[in-house]
Amino acid sequence: MMSPDTKIYIQTPKWFLRPTNTDWRYTRFTIPRIQEFERNCVFYAARSNWTAFHVNARYARHVLCRKLKISFEQDPHSVLDRKEFAQSGSQLVFCHDDFPGNAGGIAVVWQNSILDRAMTLAWGASKEQLDIEYEVKKSGFLKAAVVQVSTEAERERLCAWFPEVAEKFVAVPFFLPDVTPIDLDRMNEKIERSGPLRCLFVGHEAKRKGLGRIYAAIERLPTSVQRQVHLTVISGQTDGTIATPLLPNLQVMDAVPHDQVLQLMRQSDVFLMPSYFESYGLVYLEAMAQGTIPVVPDWEVQREIVDGGRAGIVTSGEAIDLAASLERLCDDAELRTGLAISARQRFEQFFAPSIVARKYTTLFHRVAHQRGERELGVTL
Repeated sequence: MMSPDTKIYIQTPKWFLRPTNTDWRYTRFTIPRIQEFERNCVFYAARSNWTAFHVNARYARHVLCRKLKISFEQDPHSVLDRKEFAQSGSQLVFCHDDFPGNAGGIAVVWQNSILDRAMTLAWGASKEQLDIEYEVKKSGFLKAAVVQVSTEAERERLCAWFPEVAEKFVAVPFFLPDVTPIDLDRMNEKIERSGPLRCLFVGHEAKRKGLGRIYAAIERLPTSVQRQVHLTVISGQTDGTIATPLLPNLQVMDAVPHDQVLQLMRQSDVFLMPSYFESYGLVYLEAMAQGTIPVVPDWEVQREIVDGGRAGIVTSGEAIDLAASLERLCDDAELRTGLAISARQRFEQFFAPSIVARKYTTLFHRVAHQRGERELGVTL
């Protein structure tokens, strides 16, 4: 039976210099919403001025040195406000930042990982950088009560890399409390519709997320097939502008509200985001919930999200491969229907907010229970 009073201290600043940062917003505002689905956890988000100052000062220093091209050695640890933690009455800390170097004796659920090395190297990291990351993360893994990763593939790989702490790695998907699957009537209308293949790309960073790859793939298609592909692009192109090609049925928008993005997903058949580098990709889950077929890059995490290609398309990202996938989707209605239904079902079975909330609360309760037994001197 779950304890009704498991209290979790969320180590994250109350404000951040980049207020739209996904990681900060997820930790600060999304994680506490678990209690909307599971009432046996209570969350205390850090209010500490010291935490806010420390995190923002570290970030500002990093940005300034990068712009000035000054090398510096940053402390690989965050700092926990131990006084506030004690006053909060919490039993454990949830941390998505660098591991708190002063946590000593406090149970920390560390949401962190080492990403797919093949992807990271392909994106430009050096082997030396990855070796340094390995040692820094290893230090945190050894100290954490639990290391929460987002996929089973990561968990299995990290267990193999760090067998001495294999039991610490737990896979829990990202929590999306506002995502509701498309209702079955609208889903049936969608998959029974005939007409062009309605494709959607959404991403602030258009270059990293593969918009150029999509344009190149469509340009490779025969003219008759190009006319069957309707592409809507929503992107601020914050990492550099990509020239808009002269393609039929192409609509490009700078940005739209999130609820409108979800509406476009419900109206689309395919969600295209063949990223060069992607730590996770929450938009893939949002698209799957709407019965929209995600086209994902062939990296570790994204392969698992779409169940190895059973609930989406896995692509190398090369124009010839992506074009072949689009042509198949245009020509094969049975394939489209099967993938769309599988995508929605996979969201409901593995990524629905009620399911993920239960996994989180089970994890938090386990850590709090173990901490309580240690304090009582009970041998586990």
